Amino acid sequence: MRRGGRRLGLSGWGALALVAGLVLPTSLWARPERSAVGRLWRPSPAVQRGLERLVALQDERTGAFGTRFRVASTGLAGLALLASGSDWHSGPHAEAIRGAVRFLLDAARQRPQPGLVFFFDGETQGKMHAHGIALLFLAEVYGQTERDAELRGAIRAAITTTVLAQTSRGGWGYHLRGETGWGEDEASVTITQIQALRAARNAGFQVPARVIDNAVAYVKRSMKPDGSCRYSLSMGGAESQRSSFELTAAAVATLNASGVYRSRELERGLAYLRRTWPKYKSPDRAATDFYFYGNLYAAQALWQAGESDWSAWFPAVQRQLLRRQLPSGGWNAKERNFGEAYATATALLILQIPRRTLPIFER
Repeated sequence: MRRGGRRLGLSGWGALALVAGLVLPTSLWARPERSAVGRLWRPSPAVQRGLERLVALQDERTGAFGTRFRVASTGLAGLALLASGSDWHSGPHAEAIRGAVRFLLDAARQRPQPGLVFFFDGETQGKMHAHGIALLFLAEVYGQTERDAELRGAIRAAITTTVLAQTSRGGWGYHLRGETGWGEDEASVTITQIQALRAARNAGFQVPARVIDNAVAYVKRSMKPDGSCRYSLSMGGAESQRSSFELTAAAVATLNASGVYRSRELERGLAYLRRTWPKYKSPDRAATDFYFYGNLYAAQALWQAGESDWSAWFPAVQRQLLRRQLPSGGWNAKERNFGEAYATATALLILQIPRRTLPIFER
């Protein structure tokens, strides 16, 4: 890979092995026909300002986005730039996309053990979420890089790391296999890993079918009778039973991404989302704890649900996001101090879903 004529150094990663296994049927990831719902999206000055602000937030030296949670923020920012229509080779944001790849591959040099790759930049909080988001972005980029051997090797090794981190229940938690605490699992981490593996499979990488099957079963078991998704199957106490709009939206989106388009759990989850969002008029009243996270997954879930749900929901969240836009052109996340890069990237992903640029957002 080259940036400004300079080769990015990750020699030898192309030979790293992937855990063997059956792959998912290609039909699960087939590109569907275009739908009328995509017509709701129109390029706007607000989105353009947001993209320009996002690029301005990139560290030109390292290629990273954000000052905290840089791996996750960089992966999300890269996805938002890809969604705008730019790619590895061309478009106004191609250079920023290549810079994001460079940062993540540099971060991947820290390996949990020989032969594995983990995307990590020293930020331990949310590190498994970050690994999944980074893998998702790099898998989306991979097909644009002339099948670059170094990137291919890093993705393969990162898939292996993810596969090995899966717990016996089929989910993922905050830790890698071998670390203290491995064996506990949590729904939001699990959802991130499933989407990353789906993107990798979509890019042509082998993903063991048993891993996806067990993960989907985990998500289904996490769904309560009322349709909401519980926090964890392994952690004890009331906390593990906690559910939320955000987790439920993520679970529904992930079931769809895994090829589950009809199931009791999926229908109950959609019904819960519809009940929780009073007449689809106030996104704030649903995703109360994690506004950007919750609405990103709600966008995916309702996009997949079909034109009726999407047409009722998208204009409401679009109006609210535009009201929240800062004078700088970006957005700010008050939740957990995630920062402007995270919020701006997530807002832009929501607003650009109907553009249908990213394979992970296809219906």
